[in-house]
Order: sequence, then structure tokens, then C-alpha cells
Amino acid sequence: MRRKKIIYLVGVVVVLVTTAIVVLLSRGGNGYMNVIPSRVKALVAVELSKIGVGDVPGVDFSRKAYLFETSDGSLGLVAAVDSKSDVESFLESMQKSGKATKPVEHKGYLFTVINDNFVVGVSSSAVLVMGPAVADEQASIQRKMVKYLSSDEDAVSESPLFRQLSTLDGPVTIVAQADALPEKFVMPLTLGAPRGTKADELLLSATMDINGECLTLRCRTFSLDDKINNALKTSHYKQRPITDKYLATISADNLLTVACNAKGTDFVELLRSNESLRTMLIGINTAIDIDKMLRGVDGDLIISLPSLGDNLNLTLLADASDISWMQDVDYWKKSCPAGTQIESCGLDIYRLKGTDFDTCFGVKDGKLLYVAPSTESVANIGSKASHPLSPAVVEQVKGSRFAAVLSLSSATRQKPELSVVSSFLPNLKTIVLKIE
Repeated sequence: MRRKKIIYLVGVVVVLVTTAIVVLLSRGGNGYMNVIPSRVKALVAVELSKIGVGDVPGVDFSRKAYLFETSDGSLGLVAAVDSKSDVESFLESMQKSGKATKPVEHKGYLFTVINDNFVVGVSSSAVLVMGPAVADEQASIQRKMVKYLSSDEDAVSESPLFRQLSTLDGPVTIVAQADALPEKFVMPLTLGAPRGTKADELLLSATMDINGECLTLRCRTFSLDDKINNALKTSHYKQRPITDKYLATISADNLLTVACNAKGTDFVELLRSNESLRTMLIGINTAIDIDKMLRGVDGDLIISLPSLGDNLNLTLLADASDISWMQDVDYWKKSCPAGTQIESCGLDIYRLKGTDFDTCFGVKDGKLLYVAPSTESVANIGSKASHPLSPAVVEQVKGSRFAAVLSLSSATRQKPELSVVSSFLPNLKTIVLKIE
């Protein structure tokens, strides 16, 4: 349950609001907010009446439902109901149709399990849903739910995350600490944070909407620490609107693609403070001066990761206004660390080989800087992808100061357990996280 993938955070919102809406049940009093623990690291508000869920007996659609992630990584969802008897009748009908276990009383609360994975607890003022969980974990989760359902004070409303959440407007709004999200997804969002900034000091707020096959998160990265927050604001203005110059080259099959537009000198300064990004590039930087290469960038910059693997296997494209670093390649060849070598593979094409990486770099047409995973892929650098991003995704990315595009289908192939999202959102193919 630790550190859920952003796809899980987004997916479970919809999972528990659509199919598991049957479990979003609670009483119409103010007490349903008491169920949310005070120490949460992610909080999502869902306006049920605005997302097309449909009517469910007993559910109070005039109130927001809340998804939360606790400090120990547990996920839960709570919503209001206006009739407990209607809730019970509805759960009983689900049990008769084979979609839920028989509702039973435990510690004064009504419990059932939906679709073998989601544990539901009903009190006189709230219904709490937690999961997904396998059978062996459900007893432990139920004990935790009893504790939450028994809370008699609304502590979460005074939390920093809830205060930030209340300033957002939209059918689905999100505030989360960076450590609640997967590292590869958070990594580019931390650009501009001072070196040494901890993940729990960074916050991400977002509004979410779904348009056909694309789910879009419009985000803002910030911190409650003034020094960190001011640095993030400064970095935001150093990033310029993304153009559509290279968007057609991005493959929709990439697991994750990151896009921005910046002057190279500014980008390198931002990169220097980001330990995760620097670690990802460290294998290259020991043999070539990647900082000098990036300083020559002035325009769009695209980084694509095809898989979840830890090895360097990325593609980088960028507008190059200064390629003077090419004069240093002969020196780099002679001064490679042990176990590393650079060889020429054609005009302005070089191959860098190490013990745990094998990648190509160079300049195409005198103005396109690239890093590519193989010599074979170099031939297609800058060309339209055989399976490009859809027009809807391109429209979301273009004009943003920063965008991250996640392919749900690729993620599911690499992590089959993520198919839970596709089972509830069969048309969803892409998630776009953008900073405008």
C-alpha cells in the first residue's frame, strides 16, 4: 500500500466513484467528514453530481466525496448519504446479485466487501470505503476502519492539505504531498526546488477532468515553506510555453514523456538542484559534458521513457542554438572512465557505451540535439512517430509550461495490476499532467 502510483491515485478516484459508488455511502449529517484522519498526505474532493455517476439510493449527491491517502499509504473514500435504510437495502441487493458479501454487523458498524476487493463500513453518519485489498488484508483494514468510523471530531478540516483543497474549483480536485506520488512522475515536477528539499515538503494541487480517452490534471507545485515556494515560483517563470514543433515525434506507446520549453542555461540550473534527474543522467555525465550540451538548448525539450526500468533508456530531443560542445567530443573519447567508450557512428552521431548503458547522442541538421537509446533509433530522430499522440493529448500539451504524458496502456502492460483502472475506465488511454 506504500507510495501509490499516480495512476492508482487517479484511477481509484474513479473506481470508487463509479463502480464502487455503491460503496460511497454515508449519512447526510456533518459527521461524515470526521472519518478522514487528520494526518493525510493526499486528499481528493469529488463532486458526485458533476461527474455523471447517476443516482444511487441513499447517497447524498449534494455533498462532496473525499478520497484520501494516510501517512502509512492506506487509501480510503468517504461520502454522505441521506438514508441509511436505503443504503442497507442497496447493499443487500448487491449481495443478492453476487457483487458483494453479505452485510454483517461488527463493533456497531455494517461491513461488506464489494467485488472481492473493496471493504465498506457503514455507520449512522458515514460510509468508508478502503481498498483494493486481498482477502488476507481485509480483516486488518476493517479494524482500521472501525477506528476511523468512531472518530468524533472533524480534524482534517484544519489540515494544510484541506485548506489548500478548499481553494480549488472543479468536479475533481486534488492536493497531495510529493511523497504520495511515484518518483518517476514527481521527479520532473520538483524542478526548481532547492537542493535537499524533501518530498514531504513539496505539495501538488490539481483539478482533473476526463475528455474521451484523455484524463487531464492541471497542476501547481508549491510548498508551505516560503524559501522552497519562492524558488518554485522563480523556476515556473523560467519555463516557457511548449510549441507543437516536436509533439508529432512523441510515441503514444512511451510509458512517460516530459515536455518543457526553456533556455538551456536556465534549465541546467534547475537540473542541478534536482537529485533524481541528475542521478538518472549521471551515467552519461561521467563521460560527456551533458551540462554543456543542455546549455546550448533554446526552445522545446522532450524527454521520453519507454519503460519502468532503472537503466538509462531514454530519448531526448531539444532545439539547439549552440553546438560548440561538439568540438570537445575528441577529448571526451580520450578521457572516458574505465569501462566506458565513445565511438563515431556517422556524421555528428556518437555512441556512448558503459557497463550498464548503451546510448547514442549527436546533432541532426545542425540544430536538433538528441540522445537516443540505440543507433537504429537515430535514423528516426525528429520524424513523426508511427503511433503519435492523439490530437486531444497534443492540444493539452501545447501551450503548457510543463507537461508529463503517461500512457495507461503501456503502464498496464508493464504492471498488469494496473488493469484495475482499465476495467472501470475502458476508454481511458492517456493521463496528462500539465502546469500552465
